[in-house]
Amino acid sequence: TGRPKGVVVPHRNVVRLFDATDHWFSPGADDVWTLFHSYAFDFSVWEIWGALLHGGRLVVVPFAVSRSPSEFRNLLVREKVTILNQTPSAFYQLMQADSDEPASRQALSLRCIVFGGEALDLERLAPWYSRHPDDAPILVNMYGITETTVHVTHRRLSRSLIAGGAGSLIGEPIPDLAVYVLDGGLQPVPVGVSGELYVAGAGLARGYLGRAGLTSERFVACPFGDPGERMYRTGDVARWRADGELEYLGRADQQVKLRGYRIEPGEVEAALLSHAGVGQSAVVLREDRPGERRLVGYVVARPGAELEAGSLRAHAAERVPEHMVPSAVVVLPALPLTPNGKLDRRALPEPERVSAGGRVARTAQEEILCGLFAEVLGLERVGIDDGFFDHGGHSLLATRLIGRIRSSLGVEVAIRSLFEAPTVSGLAERLGTARQGRAGLKRRERPERIPLSYAQQRLWFLFRLEGPSPAYNIPIVLRLRGELDRRALEQALGDVV
Repeated sequence: TGRPKGVVVPHRNVVRLFDATDHWFSPGADDVWTLFHSYAFDFSVWEIWGALLHGGRLVVVPFAVSRSPSEFRNLLVREKVTILNQTPSAFYQLMQADSDEPASRQALSLRCIVFGGEALDLERLAPWYSRHPDDAPILVNMYGITETTVHVTHRRLSRSLIAGGAGSLIGEPIPDLAVYVLDGGLQPVPVGVSGELYVAGAGLARGYLGRAGLTSERFVACPFGDPGERMYRTGDVARWRADGELEYLGRADQQVKLRGYRIEPGEVEAALLSHAGVGQSAVVLREDRPGERRLVGYVVARPGAELEAGSLRAHAAERVPEHMVPSAVVVLPALPLTPNGKLDRRALPEPERVSAGGRVARTAQEEILCGLFAEVLGLERVGIDDGFFDHGGHSLLATRLIGRIRSSLGVEVAIRSLFEAPTVSGLAERLGTARQGRAGLKRRERPERIPLSYAQQRLWFLFRLEGPSPAYNIPIVLRLRGELDRRALEQALGDVV
């Protein structure tokens, strides 16, 4: 919402966080940490106190450097940083900058990289492991939220885990915390079934500052602990796997609904990422014009790759159903990030509505079709070789276009024809064999006496058969243009009934 909630976290929660995780990281005075994230982001608590509580050195990263992956990598080398904390969105960019650097030069001193703040796509780490060993540095995925004091779970990653195509594994809870996956009735769900994630234990905050109602809504009684124990309702969806691993599935409110279909944007992002030339991707649901909601994909090219929106949509169409194919794909030099290092979805630009141009209309019929295509798609102009679906068309817009063609040209075109011949030139060739259109509305002269509808005839019959009934004492409200005698009106209405 842009309006921050004050989360009341006691100092002892931070101290116990490092005590409970010491056996995993063993931070010491020789370690160098970076303050990469905004101090308004809870990840900074881990960064600042991870260094200072153990006598280490903290390098404050300038904002401009944090937004330049190549400069940030140079800083890591120059300052000999040993423990790095990154959101996945920021690390994907750093990973690309690292891949551009020859392995023989500017070696990193990192011994540990900790991920947090966002869902981590494990498969995207394959390029990193192709250049770095499993233990230099160690990669760790940690799930957590501010209300539970930064981190909740720990999962050490490896090359074999990435190669196995695992989902977003978040591992085991920190020893002094408990994690539950529950259904709507706060009952544990079976293995393999998704549910909402709840956290209990020593890391829970006291609540929200000055917001007792919200605190009671999110911090609820724990039915599995001691009397008075609370658990935090995270709003995240997860499931237990058969091997005992906890897999993060996303936010409960992250799923989008488009034209009746429920869509996970992450599935579409994965389809775009499977393209050899795509290094990063993001997919969002946009409504830039009232009533027109559409999926839009954003991609960043790998070094040396040239991407074209049409080919990317075709690539996605081979991997996901039609309703999940982005209406538009925008190629960006880099994905925008928030001050916290997460993907800044609000900063993603609106796709330009432009036509590929090409050949212009050669006949009056093609000229009309070009105008109808442009009107329905929201474009200034359309060439006769432009594809309807290449410019964001979908099944609902296709139905609208068919209606426009019927009204303007007086022909009935099957919607299948548009899918088979989605260009103006292709569709124009099929108009010759299309049957004459049937007008949706016809002008008729109003008769002096309007016949009763079937429903009115039924009411008349029941009234005659059963006599007056309270069910038929329906009030009648009239707006009069002049004076009217009530008795005469009742007599007239009686004659009608």
